[in-house]
Amino acid sequence: MEKTNNEANIDGVEKLFSNAPKGYIGISGRFAQINKLITRDLNNNTTTPTFSRYSKDEIATYLENPYTYEKQLREAIVYIYGASPHFRRLIQYFVGLSDLSYIISPYKIDPQKQNATTLGRNYRKVLNIISSMNVRSQFPKILSVCLREDVFYGTMWVSDNNITIQQLPSDYCSIQSIEGNVLNVTFNFSYFDSHSNMLNFYPKEFQTKYSIYQKSRMNKWIDLDAPTSFAIKCNNDILDYPLPPFAGILREIYDIEDYKQLKATKTALENYAMVAMTLPTDGEGNWLIDEGKARDFWSNLDSVLPEEIGSVMTPMPLSKISFEKSNTGDVDNVAEAEQNLFTAAGVSSLLFNNEKASANALLLSIKADQAITFGIVRSIEDMVNRYIQSRTEGKNFKVTFLDVSPYNRNEMGAQYLKACQFGMPMVSAYCASQGLSQEDFDSMNFLENDVIGIKTKLVPLLSSSNTSAEMLDESRGATDEGGAPTKGVGEISESGEQNQEDA
Repeated sequence: MEKTNNEANIDGVEKLFSNAPKGYIGISGRFAQINKLITRDLNNNTTTPTFSRYSKDEIATYLENPYTYEKQLREAIVYIYGASPHFRRLIQYFVGLSDLSYIISPYKIDPQKQNATTLGRNYRKVLNIISSMNVRSQFPKILSVCLREDVFYGTMWVSDNNITIQQLPSDYCSIQSIEGNVLNVTFNFSYFDSHSNMLNFYPKEFQTKYSIYQKSRMNKWIDLDAPTSFAIKCNNDILDYPLPPFAGILREIYDIEDYKQLKATKTALENYAMVAMTLPTDGEGNWLIDEGKARDFWSNLDSVLPEEIGSVMTPMPLSKISFEKSNTGDVDNVAEAEQNLFTAAGVSSLLFNNEKASANALLLSIKADQAITFGIVRSIEDMVNRYIQSRTEGKNFKVTFLDVSPYNRNEMGAQYLKACQFGMPMVSAYCASQGLSQEDFDSMNFLENDVIGIKTKLVPLLSSSNTSAEMLDESRGATDEGGAPTKGVGEISESGEQNQEDA
C-alpha cells in the first residue's frame, strides 16, 4: 500500500532518530524535520464538508435547549457565517477590537537576588518562543472561532523555531477540567474510527491514545496533554456546553432575508399595470360592436403592450389599474431589520452604516464592545503563560496582552508615553501599543544604531528646542491667521464636530 506524503516524512524522521533515547522522537523532533504541518491528503481525500440551512423554527428550537442541540446550533452558526455578510462583518468587527500587542515581563523574582545574566538569557529564549507562535497571524483565528462558536479547541505542533496551533474538530471535543486557569480538552477518540485516514495528521499523542482506546473501547473520552492542548471559551462562565455568543440574533438574520424577498416581490408588483378595454352597450346591455371585431381590436392592443402591462376586455368602463405604493407611511423594512440585527447583537448599527451618529458617540460604543474581545484575549493570555511557564527558561516570565486596538491606539500610547516621562518602566508597553514588539524593538535599535548608524547620519527634525521661532514658523508654513490647530476625532464635542462639518 502506497504511503501518503505525511506518512513517508514521518517514517523518514523516525529512521533518522532511531538511535535516539526513548521518547526523544516526539512532536518537536518530527516537526523539526518536516517543518510544515500537513492537514490532509488531497490524493486520498474521502470527506467533504456539508452545510445545512436550518429554518427559523428549527433555530428557535435549538435556542430553547442549546445543550441538546449543541451540534446543530454550531452548524447553523457556521452556515450563517458564510452566507450572511452582516453576521461575518459583526464577528470580524469584534476580532479587530484587539491588535494582540503584548509585553513580556519577569514573574515571581526577587530583584535583589536575581542573576541578571541568567535572567537576560532566559528572557531572549522566551522572546523566541512567543515569536515562534506568530501571535498576530494565529491568534485572530482563535478569536474568530470563539466569537462565532464560543469554544476553540486546539493543540500545538512544537519545533525548535515554530509553534503551529491546529484546530481540533469541535464535535468530538469537550471540557472536563481546568488547569492553571486554562481549560483542558477531552477528546472523543472514536473520531478516528470513521476518520482513520486523518490520524497521521495529528500529533503523536493522538496516535498513542487512540491505541489505548482501541484496546478496550470503553472510555472513548480521553484528556489531551496540557499545556500543548487547550480550549479557549468566550462564555467561560458556562462550561457545561458551548453557547455561541451571537446565537440569539440568528432569527434577526432570517428576518432580513424575509424582508428582502418581500421587498423584491413588492417592487415587482409595483412595476405591473393592467389596461381594461370597455365594450359599449345599449340600455338593455346589448353590445353595440360586433364581438369578433372587438376581439380583433383587443388582440391588436394586447400585442403592442409591454410584458409589464396586462390587458382585459370588459363591458365595464375603461380604467387603469396599477400597484403603485403610497408615499404615506412608507417604511424600509429591510433597513429596519438590519438595524434590529445589530441592536439585538448589542452593538450600534451606526458602526456599519454611519449616517447619524457622531464620531464621539461611536468611540464610546466601541469602548463598550472591546470588553467582550479583551475578555477572550485574557483567556489566550493564560494559555500562553501556562505553556511558557511549563518550560525551564520561562518559569520566571509572563506575557501580558495590552488592552489596545486600532480604535484606542493613540489614547493608550499617550498614556504609556506620559508614564514613561514620569519615570515609570513603561517603554516596552508604549512600543508594543504602537506596533513594535520587544523583540523588534531590540533588533531595530541594534540595526539602526550599531549597524547603520542612523543617529549619526540623520539631521534632527526642526523643533522649538533646536530652531529659532522664525525658522520654525517658516518650515511649518505658518501664517498670521489666528485660531487653534484643528482637533481630531474624540478631542472635540459633538457640537464642535458639527461646526467643523458646516464650515
